[in-house]
Amino acid sequence: MLLDVNVKLRRGHFDLATQMSIDDASVGLLGKSGAGKSTLLSLIAGTLQPQSGHISLNGKILFDSKKGIVMPREQRPIGAVLQTDCADIAETVRDTLQATYFRTLKQRRLFKPDYLINLLELGGILDNPVQLLSGGERQRVALARSLLKSPKLLLLDETFATIGDAYRMQLLPILKRLLDEFGLPVLYASQSVGEIIELTDQLVVLEHGQVMRSGSLRDIAKQHGVLRYLGVRQIDNILPITIRHHDFQAGCSLADSAGATLILPLRPNFAVGSQTQISIRANDIALSRAYIDGISIQNQLKGRICALIPNGESLIVQIDCGGTLLAEITPGACSSMGLGEGDIVYCLIKTHAIVYLAELDDLPYQRVISHGDGYFYLSPAGVEPLTLPAH
Repeated sequence: MLLDVNVKLRRGHFDLATQMSIDDASVGLLGKSGAGKSTLLSLIAGTLQPQSGHISLNGKILFDSKKGIVMPREQRPIGAVLQTDCADIAETVRDTLQATYFRTLKQRRLFKPDYLINLLELGGILDNPVQLLSGGERQRVALARSLLKSPKLLLLDETFATIGDAYRMQLLPILKRLLDEFGLPVLYASQSVGEIIELTDQLVVLEHGQVMRSGSLRDIAKQHGVLRYLGVRQIDNILPITIRHHDFQAGCSLADSAGATLILPLRPNFAVGSQTQISIRANDIALSRAYIDGISIQNQLKGRICALIPNGESLIVQIDCGGTLLAEITPGACSSMGLGEGDIVYCLIKTHAIVYLAELDDLPYQRVISHGDGYFYLSPAGVEPLTLPAH
């Protein structure tokens, strides 16, 4: 997908001046309420027209104020589930789905109506007028219509939050299949990093109608002043993982990260072989000089101390375990253990101290953040870099 947007729009006291070029398979559009996410999606979908600028998808012009090109929404190769979708449709659910299906060229059809009706549990409302449905029901109908259109790009405006968790768990595998098997990219707008990360770690951060940052979550989180805006909380270490196995009897999931095996809280919703990210608080990592037998803590990662960083009343220990971990201990503990740079230690991590990044939204703020090669102190005034000793 290549989506190129450079548009301006003024609505009341809100000015949107957004310029972005996206060539990733799927991207999350992240921003607080009022940042302009819904407005931008409406401009791309064609339900709202910019005052100036241009929009193109895969080289096809959708809007160009200079050339006088305004492609109607129904002709755009875009499926969109917007907050106001379906509100004014008087026909029944059955009729609108069938009409959308038959308008789609046969060679482009990916889904049949019956499949989506069953998937999104629309059977009980097929004969109801769309405009009389509840908000969540209209969103499910809008999603079915968008997929029946077999678009080149799917726009979702906080759809997970609207349709509810039950449908969210059904929808995620479908969206991932669309991406993997059919190459259908998704632009998902949300206030939640946790929602977005389940689809993609590529973000465009929007603030006051302008693009503030863009790139991977790990890269964006390294940039000063962005962490609080993102709502990244209680995160000290972010680690990419690959799910290896789910052990229902032991109540845990196993995953690989940087050559190490981690025992995580059981999450069978993550398919074996799938990749995601986890977070571990620095002060949830205990250190030991040796591997400890007969202990309930199952994660004991061997590593070498790279740096000891004074941090007020505590000490940050940077450890190379294949990947980098930050552990927070007291100076007294460091002294009694006689720790020094270059020493071998074991990082002890309780299984339930590990948090899946997709679930981070319920967590409060924490202070020290590690993102691979970047380390940051989250102070009340904002984000400041930690200076690590050179080696």
